[in-house]
Amino acid sequence: MTEMMGRSLSPVEALRSTPEEDRVADFRAKVRAAGQEWTGDEPDELVELLTEAAAGDPGLDAIVRAGGRLLQDFLDGYQQKTAAEGSRDVAGDLADGHPLPADVFEGLTPRYLIAVVRFAEPGRQVEALRAVAGENALLTHRDGNVVLFIPAAGPGSGDRSVTKLTRCLGGRGWLATAERDRACLGDGFNEASYVLRLVVAGLRPSGAYTISDVLVEYAVTLHEKVRTDLAAVIRPLREHKVLWETLTAFVDCDYSRNKAARSLFIHRSTLDYRLRRIGDVTGCDPTTGRGAQMLTAAIVAEAVQG
Repeated sequence: MTEMMGRSLSPVEALRSTPEEDRVADFRAKVRAAGQEWTGDEPDELVELLTEAAAGDPGLDAIVRAGGRLLQDFLDGYQQKTAAEGSRDVAGDLADGHPLPADVFEGLTPRYLIAVVRFAEPGRQVEALRAVAGENALLTHRDGNVVLFIPAAGPGSGDRSVTKLTRCLGGRGWLATAERDRACLGDGFNEASYVLRLVVAGLRPSGAYTISDVLVEYAVTLHEKVRTDLAAVIRPLREHKVLWETLTAFVDCDYSRNKAARSLFIHRSTLDYRLRRIGDVTGCDPTTGRGAQMLTAAIVAEAVQG
């Protein structure tokens, strides 16, 4: 017979649900109800609806946020499948480097601004992005990011679009762009995607970026041996959670010890001690220019290395 709290439970008591089971069951009921009401077609909209169903419960909200990207990836895959079976996903084909039928290719604008957007939190609406990109823009999703191909009149003409797209981030996301002629759009997408990856890995603040903003990181991480050697420098720090959090906060605060100490809610002397320990573990002193540059590049390389 089942026992709990030092006593045996009767068969009837054993069958009763626990408060935790009731909580999850109530959430699942709300999710089913939300599904019956949902009329949208964007993954972001669905994640927002599920977040509302969590009703502010921290545990359930964490589940929704953790599963948001998986849900989006699943729906992206489904949309690509249905696109292949029905209407063509031109933006998806361009991103994946798939050849287009001659009539479709000839219908493209001669030049495009390629924008790859990642919001800091899943569930953000993409309608604002779609609106500022214009009706002739092509939109798809890849790896949890929003991908836009926006017609451009010529080199540099996409600056106004970048400004508008950046406003849509609301200070809580990143935007990487590249410009290419229509024959090289796949290459432009790859460049913008890699720039975005470096920006996020490098703990850069919210904003718009191009390859010119990450030239050093781009160069060192494209070289496999350099990338591997850099990752090896930072990897031992992963075994020291407090030191890893201290270093990322230090980089995030643009190497300001005062700001980093405040962000970590520790005394400045405690931060200084941790920075010395980081130097001991990695062999690079983060308080020097050379050491900070090395460790920042190593953080990016380790993230790219996966």
